[in-house]
Amino acid sequence: MTLHQARAVAQGIVLLASAAIALWVSTPVGLALVAVMGVVKLQEAFTDRCPSDLVLRPLGFKKAGEAKG
Repeated sequence: MTLHQARAVAQGIVLLASAAIALWVSTPVGLALVAVMGVVKLQEAFTDRCPSDLVLRPLGFKKAGEAKG
């Protein structure tokens, strides 16, 4: 799995969790999490870096085409 795919999985999990929070716990908190994810996606689009890279890179995920090892 590449870094890009791992990012997508992590973002999908956060979005589903925020939808569940909005539905069952608190609508404002769930919507705030969705808004934060929107800001992160915009930042990622311009910089090609995501805060989740701080966790995913040490776990061994690499960009497509990077040497493994």
